Amino acid sequence: MKTIVYISDFRLPLGLNFVKPLKKFADHKKILIIERHNLLHDDLLEDFFDEIRYVDHLESVDDIRDHIIEIRRSHSIVALLTPGENAIEIGGQIRSEFGIPGMQRNQAEAVRNKWIMKQMLHQRGIRTSDIAIALHEQDYVRFTDTHGFPIIVKPLSGYGSINTFKLSSMEELIHYLHHTRQAQQRDLLEEFINGTEFHCDSIVSKGKVLFSSVSQYLYNCLDIATKQKPPASITFPEGTEADFIHHIKEVNEQVIAALGINHSVTHAELFLTPEGEVVFGEIGARIGGSQVMPPCIKNTHGVDLFEAVSDLEVGIYEFNKQQTNNKYTGMICFPSRAGMIQSISGIEDYEDISGIIDFNVSYQVGQRAGDVSDTMTRSGFAIVEGNSFEELRQTLLDMYDRFKIEVTVTEPV
Repeated sequence: MKTIVYISDFRLPLGLNFVKPLKKFADHKKILIIERHNLLHDDLLEDFFDEIRYVDHLESVDDIRDHIIEIRRSHSIVALLTPGENAIEIGGQIRSEFGIPGMQRNQAEAVRNKWIMKQMLHQRGIRTSDIAIALHEQDYVRFTDTHGFPIIVKPLSGYGSINTFKLSSMEELIHYLHHTRQAQQRDLLEEFINGTEFHCDSIVSKGKVLFSSVSQYLYNCLDIATKQKPPASITFPEGTEADFIHHIKEVNEQVIAALGINHSVTHAELFLTPEGEVVFGEIGARIGGSQVMPPCIKNTHGVDLFEAVSDLEVGIYEFNKQQTNNKYTGMICFPSRAGMIQSISGIEDYEDISGIIDFNVSYQVGQRAGDVSDTMTRSGFAIVEGNSFEELRQTLLDMYDRFKIEVTVTEPV
């Protein structure tokens, strides 16, 4: 029987939008492989999967391989879905080992290992930051001697700006080396790019970009990770008269071609410098901001990225757009605090705000909220449409400022 295998990372319980499109594949068996301790909604997932298998850790490739071998004894695996960022490399390795169509090992490495990614782009003459791999303390010092401060230090295959640092002086570098960096840790060092950060989200089929959407972050991802700024972005509608939109899309297409991305939804981050130059940051073969960015793009452009993910992998994708009102659409994530929720804002506190498309708060009074673990983990979000970028920006920031959350800090049970 034709079978779709879905390998989940820890983000799946945040929402079912990724798996809802699987309903259309009624003639396929659908098997989920998921980390045992992250299966929070097994009762809901049973509506979408015929079988659920467990591993202790997603990084346990041997365990996943054993499941694949067992599944192949009686089923023909026609697609392997790994939409989570930290499952991309595993998917590439498994596809290459077992001859499953889709992104192979070398392609997965190119979109996950930032050293490989940027070296390939440098060779194509695509403007991106200068980089180096550091293992010894002198590697860090040598890089700053060449590029000065600030510099960016990040993991080779990180995600969500986790463990990413901006070091602005020799004192900060020494503190990082002696108090933060682990022994024998390999870091990627990057030249700091001064500019406004954008993301370009695309659908790629047979190596061709069928669709791309440009959005602007209200705060750069580094500031979200290090300065507690809210995750927020605004998607530009078609017909926006700004030269940088065309330029960003052009660089995005060059990057996709250079990295050999053939069938995927992609999420690229790029910078626009004060001089008007577009500088590539990084790209993932995945949906970005899975709960918030796809709905913004669908509201503005009428294109469903969730459906594209599964259809591309199975090989049946056909590009189509729904009619929209062609407005700007923005998202903002609300703050969170660790502890027992005593009070928290709700949709009733924003009755005076027009254009709200979606409003979601994850917690209720009496629930325990955990620590923020990455750039997208917050207590909730809002998706709002507007007639202009500036109008919508002010609305989103006003909603964030008005959001209230009060907690009692208690020891975990």
